[in-house]
Amino acid sequence: MADVLLSMRGINKNYGGIAALKNVDLTLYWGELLCLLGENGAGKSTLMKILSGVEHPTSGEIYFEGKKISIPNAMAAHEAGISTVYQELVQFPDMTIAENIFMGRYPKKMGLCNFGVLREKTRELMNRVNIYFNPDTYIRSLSVAQRQLVEIMKAVSFDSKVIIFDEPTASLTVEETAILFRIIADLKARGVSIIYISHRLEDIFAIGDRAVVLRDGANSGEGMIRDLTSDDVIAMMVGRSLENQFPKRKADIGEEVLRVENITNDRVKNASFSLRRGEVLGFGGLVGAGRTELMRAIMGLDRASGKIFYQGREIRNKSPQMAIRNHFAMVPEDRKDQGLVLIRSIMHNLEMSSLKRMSRVGFMRGAAERANASTYSQRLRIKAASYDQSAGNLSGGNQQKVVLGKCLATHPHILILDEPTRGIDVGSKAEIYEIMNQLAAQGVSIIMVSSELPELLNMSDRIVVMREGVITGELGSEEATEENVMKLATKEAITA
Repeated sequence: MADVLLSMRGINKNYGGIAALKNVDLTLYWGELLCLLGENGAGKSTLMKILSGVEHPTSGEIYFEGKKISIPNAMAAHEAGISTVYQELVQFPDMTIAENIFMGRYPKKMGLCNFGVLREKTRELMNRVNIYFNPDTYIRSLSVAQRQLVEIMKAVSFDSKVIIFDEPTASLTVEETAILFRIIADLKARGVSIIYISHRLEDIFAIGDRAVVLRDGANSGEGMIRDLTSDDVIAMMVGRSLENQFPKRKADIGEEVLRVENITNDRVKNASFSLRRGEVLGFGGLVGAGRTELMRAIMGLDRASGKIFYQGREIRNKSPQMAIRNHFAMVPEDRKDQGLVLIRSIMHNLEMSSLKRMSRVGFMRGAAERANASTYSQRLRIKAASYDQSAGNLSGGNQQKVVLGKCLATHPHILILDEPTRGIDVGSKAEIYEIMNQLAAQGVSIIMVSSELPELLNMSDRIVVMREGVITGELGSEEATEENVMKLATKEAITA
């Protein structure tokens, strides 16, 4: 094994009386890709915030290149050679790529920024990592994947010896993920050490050297990736083996409850499909295929032409409020921006789509609010100190459960789930799948948009595939394979 670059020993972190980290140890070697794994709330982010200077440990020691160091802030981390590429990008959209990369470090001439030198430094950096943009391009004009590449360049610009990647492929297509893996391989070849956080086990086994697993704020296990199976990793993460990552159910599918005809707007073209009672209808396709836009049109979030028939009767969902009255509900793709009010409590978030039922003559009924919060906190097993805790302080998996609970509180007949398990751990995923099965067994009809092929194939009764706003095909459970889905999702599958 190569020489040790970084050693975190006996790291503890307390928030009041709550121990977020308990005597955690982590070792990183030169040129290694270390996968840091664990369920939401296991302590991964807290540990990395300590390493990047955002948080301070209650106790413990950090050794870097053989010397004990203190990391009081993010700038100290950068100066030591430690950078982080965060999942939730912090950038200035109305500034250029060059300005974002070298923010606070601009080359000066007579006290002012020397933009010529700034552009040249940016081009030199692009040549180092084989990523090419116009340095004067504004961040707002870039896709999420392109913005993430800018963050990677920024991390490299500090001449970092350690780069932390936090869920880097959560919003990337297959092609963009391949580009990211190539960049990571190049960084490793130059001796840069990588700490890689992800809930996608396929990423771990594709590029990882070694895994360290945390559970409940403590070390749970570790090992070389080549010696581990997915079952080994899951068992270390959740403290038990998941006998079936995708719990099976006996499908008892009833009559047609929804028929959508020729939905069309700027992003969707003549989309038509049907949905039956108790069915899980999957929607596949590449990122940008128009799946989310179709669901938003059905929910009345975006304008579109076309017809919607519910139980044989034509309806008009002109707004989300009208859609809810028509027994529709939707868990959006982005839970933080679109699904939750992070500064409000779990209780207030759970009731947000059913305020009328919780109120009387314009005043909220406290007993009804508490009963609703208690019901869905228990039903969905939301882990929190109480339902008065703010949603922003929950782990990703528990935040997703709150959004789902908010939808279920409206008693929907048709539930749309847009990327229902994005960014949550395998244990929480299994719980979401169980809830989906229970709802389908109760006669709720589910539309599930997912970019994860194993999830799409294992949880769907039928799969509709889209490309560039067009439905390119439909697959029954028997013909639904990764190959067939990808054929329909790519250009080569389209026939006249």
